[in-house]
Amino acid sequence: MSDRATLPTPAVRAHASPGHAVALVLVAAFMVLADVSIVNTAAPAIQNDLGAGLADVQLIVAGYQVGYATLLVTGGRLGDIAGRRAIFSAGLLLFTLTSLACGLAPSPGVLIAARVAQGLSAGLLYPQVLATIQTVLTPERRPAGFAALGAVISLATIAGPILAGALVTLDIAGTSWRAVFLINVPIGLVALILAQKLVPATRAADAGQVSVASVVMLSALLVALMAPLTVGRDHGWPVWAWVSLAATVPLAWVFRAHQGRLAARGRTPLLPPGLWRDRAFRLGVLLYFVFFSALYSFFLYFSYLLQYGLGESALQAGLSMVAYSIGSFLTSTRSKVLTARYGGRTVALAGAVTSAAGSALMIIPVALVHDPTLSLWIIPPLFVTGCGLGLVLAPLLGLVLAGIRSSQAGAAAGLLSTSQQIGGATGIAVIGLAVLAAVPEGRLENASAEHLANGFSIGLGVMVAVFLASAVLVAKLPKPADT
Repeated sequence: MSDRATLPTPAVRAHASPGHAVALVLVAAFMVLADVSIVNTAAPAIQNDLGAGLADVQLIVAGYQVGYATLLVTGGRLGDIAGRRAIFSAGLLLFTLTSLACGLAPSPGVLIAARVAQGLSAGLLYPQVLATIQTVLTPERRPAGFAALGAVISLATIAGPILAGALVTLDIAGTSWRAVFLINVPIGLVALILAQKLVPATRAADAGQVSVASVVMLSALLVALMAPLTVGRDHGWPVWAWVSLAATVPLAWVFRAHQGRLAARGRTPLLPPGLWRDRAFRLGVLLYFVFFSALYSFFLYFSYLLQYGLGESALQAGLSMVAYSIGSFLTSTRSKVLTARYGGRTVALAGAVTSAAGSALMIIPVALVHDPTLSLWIIPPLFVTGCGLGLVLAPLLGLVLAGIRSSQAGAAAGLLSTSQQIGGATGIAVIGLAVLAAVPEGRLENASAEHLANGFSIGLGVMVAVFLASAVLVAKLPKPADT
């Protein structure tokens, strides 16, 4: 039974102020997403203050990403079982405390450990955002909720580096880079208090219990996969990275076998089997992997071109992406209207094609790498690519989650987010091979502007193909019965 027409509409209970609940969880989502890239701008100040090396900075960035990806599925499932408000509050409290630990870190080692812990807490928190939107909003209001989430994702991606640059420059009370993390503390505490009043205590009545063995197995699998993908490239793909990647095969087999045994005994697997019976969700997980593998690569390697090739600061590079953010924000906020008029699949398909078009257009200004008007030439393709993301996110969530029951909302949210993170890390690693092929000695930081431009142009060609592949997957999504 895989057609959407055969799946019942998930039951939604009326809540007193669902709009306030969604607004609050979106604030938390912004904090989590902004902290993915916020260190990039603060890195020089961290190096100077703590005496951190380049390898330390890479681990400060990667530690958050690995921790974040590791607990997304588990966090989502815990929300289904223990209640979304409870896990949201726990994740938010831990995120606030670990942000404080990051801001007070006396050494690179302590900061790395605190960033891993911060990522783990974000993995608990973030799935509750999507699950709350899915469970407290009626089907008629969900497109607006997904559109708001899309706008937050767009803004957080760009705002992280810009906010960090402003805080480091202002050096409030001599806090320098520490303010980048400490700013989360008052926001987190206020949000934590408000959550007890505004976020409904939704949970699944038939969610079962979480198997500790399942959590350990899945966490080991994700760490073995994400660690080499996030830091292997910067260390020249050492032997340990390949061993870790190879270990994911037996780890995946052991995890799948364990899930099968749990189901056979009538116990609850960490990943509910019902999710995989939904064809749209299966395609959605793959779609998230494919689409974000290109999108994350676009962000990273364009930033490298600006910083290493043109000598811009991380803050300047972040400001250069404002056109992208504006395009994404505009289409995200209009996606509800467009979806109602043309259907979610059509809008998401247009978004994937638009992302491909924007990447293709970017090849033109990249060829003008030394042109003094480059900053003007990059605005149109950035805007177009941003419009593509805004058109994809909200309609895609609506299509993929349309048949997911509320009892599985957390697990579904965690799995989609995990696929997004794995896809992004894989894309950066794989598309990076194409970029590095044009760079002498494979070192981006030592490459000339011409070599970086050539490498990025090759990478853009791959990204265009990947975006078009995601468009093909969107076209294969089953059409909801009500559209």
